[in-house]
Amino acid sequence: MAVEEAKVIAETIKKGVILHNKVILITGATAGIGKATALHFAQLGARVVAVARTEERGAVLLEELRDNGGEAVFFAADMKSESDIQAMVAFALETYGGLDFAFNNAGIFGHEAELHDQADDDWADVIAVNLTGVYRCMKYEIAAMLRGQLEDRVTFSIVNNASTVGHRGSISSGPAYTAAKHGVIGLTRQAAVTYINNGIRINAVSPGPTYTDVTSGVRNLSSEAMAQVLALLNPTAQLVEAEAVAETVAFLCSDAASMINGHAIPIDGGQLAKL
Repeated sequence: MAVEEAKVIAETIKKGVILHNKVILITGATAGIGKATALHFAQLGARVVAVARTEERGAVLLEELRDNGGEAVFFAADMKSESDIQAMVAFALETYGGLDFAFNNAGIFGHEAELHDQADDDWADVIAVNLTGVYRCMKYEIAAMLRGQLEDRVTFSIVNNASTVGHRGSISSGPAYTAAKHGVIGLTRQAAVTYINNGIRINAVSPGPTYTDVTSGVRNLSSEAMAQVLALLNPTAQLVEAEAVAETVAFLCSDAASMINGHAIPIDGGQLAKL
């Protein structure tokens, strides 16, 4: 075994998360939570199949992953397209011979309004990506994992990206986004009880407001103004870091989470607890 490989394994053992040479497919991988998760899994020695819509952003991500010693490939896919989703899973299988984990992270906010003013087209777009897209990802990922079980790949894990608004209503979120995230949690639970005896664990993460490109403006506020804004989000008065979500996804994929199945884990600094 090469010295560098031994170091990677030693580091993952220290962290209690052993993912060396495991294959993970990550959608929405070129920004925010998806990018943080791709980088984290690569650092843990996993082989990353990064998926997003644009080749240009994919190339930038691959360069960063490989510069950090990660093994990764990129596939361009639109989560509204079932044929794209089917092809991305086939690409993962062709490239690495199997699929151990998946993080169905891609999502959009859409142009939402209050329910009585919600345009049907905007509703359809958000549901198509945030709920139907997750359903289709799981459909083809689970099929691949069931085949993999026959080939002695023993355990598998799927993690879906939900949201704290999947657990409640929200005045800051539109009806389509909230409905889709509730649906993701329900779909996660249904699939979890269906496939656990096939060695496939299925969970979700439910981040609170997270520091990404979308929320970066908050950090440009004065410290007093920022504290006032963030105190409304959770008791810690902080945005969730994308890396914290990535670490939770890695934990849920690891053997350390072998008895966690069918749950939506809030990563919110206590936001839901104080409601």
